[in-house]
Amino acid sequence: MMEQFVEQDREEIVVNGITYILKAEKRQSGCLGVVEYPDKGTCSGEICRRCFAQAVSCGELEGEVVIPKEVKGHSVTSLAPYAFSAKRMESLVLPVTLREAGRYVFYRSFALKRLCFSDTFTDIGAGAFTGCRLEEIEIDFYQGEQSCLKFIVDEIRYALWVTLRYHRSDGRIDTAKVVFPEHYEEAVENTPARIVETHYHGAGGYYRQSFYQKELNFREYDSLFPLAIAQEEEEILIDIAAYRLMFPYRLEKKAEERYLEYLAGHMERAGKVCVRREDLERLRFFGERGLWDKEALNQAIQTASGEKQLEALALLMEQKRRLFPGRRKTFEL
Repeated sequence: MMEQFVEQDREEIVVNGITYILKAEKRQSGCLGVVEYPDKGTCSGEICRRCFAQAVSCGELEGEVVIPKEVKGHSVTSLAPYAFSAKRMESLVLPVTLREAGRYVFYRSFALKRLCFSDTFTDIGAGAFTGCRLEEIEIDFYQGEQSCLKFIVDEIRYALWVTLRYHRSDGRIDTAKVVFPEHYEEAVENTPARIVETHYHGAGGYYRQSFYQKELNFREYDSLFPLAIAQEEEEILIDIAAYRLMFPYRLEKKAEERYLEYLAGHMERAGKVCVRREDLERLRFFGERGLWDKEALNQAIQTASGEKQLEALALLMEQKRRLFPGRRKTFEL
């Protein structure tokens, strides 16, 4: 039987340009003892009270926006429909207390590129990302491996770069990074048959099916790489392979060998891409795994020199001295 709560207090407050509705509810038919996380509750005699906040609207927000866990002692548990629609923020960090967001919550927020949240955020209304061009997602897992990621990747047809951090009870954090390529559908008229056929483009649609009960199935995800090679551009394929190798969470040996083989054959392009992105972490990884061939490394050095990427240039020169040492000259007296 569901416990019945009655609204006791209600207050509206603005914090850092965001309007919140603060609510307090009470239950008088006996004490609940402990109020479930993340609602913050207090117990006193036969009265149980829980307090929570909902973000309902905001002013002009720009740059990175961080929603707090609490406002005046009330846990922030939800975002109202349209609460962050048509805003210019580029990055939004949601608190671990957040459970749900209403429909069209980020509608037409064209500048929003990065969204961070935890696995407690599980309920998202329809059309939440309509008009968004989200690129990066970061999820922190504390209660298992289920999340709302499947819903988000289904809502967004563009390529998405996703970081997954699994927090273990002993303090360890296992990290995975994956890419979901772009995909789109095209309606093509078959005039002789008098029907309209749906044509699918890109491997992204297949990657978006690699979930089981709201969990990403890494084996299924990795098995799709040969299909992606046939349909995706080289730069996306390099990202998929490099991410899985650098963060090999649940990466099986066969998939690892497939990714290594692909990168080994595309190091010239991979090096140039990493230099232009100033991705020193990936350049360092290429050297540690011995993936460079001499020509690809020389091309990366030329790119770093031409674009005046001095830190990348120093790293690449050190890798060249280590991986391809020149012959020492000898002289006879």
